[in-house]
Amino acid sequence: MNKRQIGFDKESLAIAYLESQNYQILERNWHYSNKGEIDIIAIDPVRFQEDYLVFIEVKYRSYGISESLYSLNLGKQKQIKKLALYYLKKKLLNIDKTNISFDFIAISNEETQHIKNIFY
Repeated sequence: MNKRQIGFDKESLAIAYLESQNYQILERNWHYSNKGEIDIIAIDPVRFQEDYLVFIEVKYRSYGISESLYSLNLGKQKQIKKLALYYLKKKLLNIDKTNISFDFIAISNEETQHIKNIFY
């Protein structure tokens, strides 16, 4: 199985998990031009008792969850933030009136971990 197929399969696991937590999936592998991709964009209907638009990065590492966290470096965080702004603009959503969060789902062969609000 190639890396693209493995990534797709692990993102499918993440989506199944999110749906079991009542998230509404809006986008999968959302691209903006050649600027990059956001793995999953969803609505969390109960975060802080309000709707939150959540931008989710999914990483799989066969050898452990902690290794996945290292992949979310400062450069990747900046890229995701920029892509989120492009998304809000494209969808005509007001940044000042839209609750947003950046989450991370780390997947290994043994476990899945969802970290909410991993950066701001």
